[in-house]
Order: sequence, then structure tokens, then C-alpha cells
Amino acid sequence: MPEPSARRAGRPRTRVLSAEHIVDAAFELARTAGPDGFTMAALARSLSVHPPALYHYFAGKADVVRAMRGALAEQLDVSGFADETVPLEEAVSRWAHSYRDVTAAHPAGIELLATTPIDGQERSVQNYDTIVRRFIAEGCPDDEAVDALVTFEALIIGSALDAAAPDDIMAPGDAGAGAPAFTAAEAARTERAAARGIRPTDASFALGIRALLAGLRTGWTRG
Repeated sequence: MPEPSARRAGRPRTRVLSAEHIVDAAFELARTAGPDGFTMAALARSLSVHPPALYHYFAGKADVVRAMRGALAEQLDVSGFADETVPLEEAVSRWAHSYRDVTAAHPAGIELLATTPIDGQERSVQNYDTIVRRFIAEGCPDDEAVDALVTFEALIIGSALDAAAPDDIMAPGDAGAGAPAFTAAEAARTERAAARGIRPTDASFALGIRALLAGLRTGWTRG
């Protein structure tokens, strides 16, 4: 009697579905379809499965978006806020730059994530708690701590979108002759950034972080 043939080695032809694979596909769908086209049916099609297969892992679209937010939150550096030996300026800079980098890597998902409640996303909430605790310890009134957090987020998310734009987005072009002050200032900005080996948008972001923190600190000390 012939022996059964041995099973072929190697990976299966079809990818095994998992929560991680679904989240990866969700980011890709957000990029290609945008917020309006982000549906569970579209997500299922992108994974070549039927929609019910997704519901084994996620309760619905909001649950998927929550997992996407969690995946990004895992990559943010909030370590400086919990360490009192790290100056607040350094803690904010670490967090803001990591946040901007992560968000800039997924520009198409910004609107989807920015307009969905954080409700139930433990890692995001834990990050926020760590930041708010430090703000309060530095003198921020309790009822302004979340406002301060959201103000930084607005700058970070806006800067992430700015990072996706071309470096010459502010170049006046043919209209420059009628706006000499702006034209000269933009040329100086571009030249300064090039001398520092950074993009103009990087300089804008750094200035925004410094200005926000300085302004907030002034408000906190006035009580």
C-alpha cells in the first residue's frame, strides 16, 4: 500500500486572518478609500474574506478604528512625562515628534482617527493620563489640562499633514513680485532650513512646540 505523500513545506497560500492583519489592512484601506469609503464590507473585500469573518475579531467599524488608534498609541513616546528628571520641554518634544512621525506615516487615516472618540481605547487613554498628570504637576490647572493636551494635538496633527506637502508649498511663484516682504521671508526660511539640514516644515513644527509650551507655562504660573 503506497504511503501518503508528505505535506509540502512553506507558508499557506492564503494569509491567516488575525486582528493584526485586519488592522494593517484597515490602514491601507483608509489610504486608498478615505473616510467615506472605509466600511466593514470594503475592509472585508480588501482581505478577500466575507464580512462575518471580521466580526469574529471586531464588533464593528468603531472597534476597528479603536484598534487602529491603539496601534498608533503604542508607538508614541510618553516616557519623559512619567520621569520627573526629564524636563517638561524634553518630554513634550519626544512625544510630539514621535506623534508627528507616526501620524505622518498614515496621513489618509488622520481624519478617520481624529473624528472618532477615544472611548474604550486603553493605551490612548493611558498615554493621555500620563501626560495630563505631568501637566498638572507642572502647575496646569486641572480644568485646563485636557485643553492643553488637545492644543498640542492640533499642532501635531496639522504639522503631520504639512509634512506630506512639498517643501515649496509656500513659495509665492509669479505672485512674489507683489508681496516682497513675504517672498523675502519665505526665501530666508528655506535657506535657513537647508543650512540646518532639515525641511522648512520641521522648523515650523519646532517653533510651534516651543511657542505653545512657553505660552501655556505663562498661563499656568498666572493661575
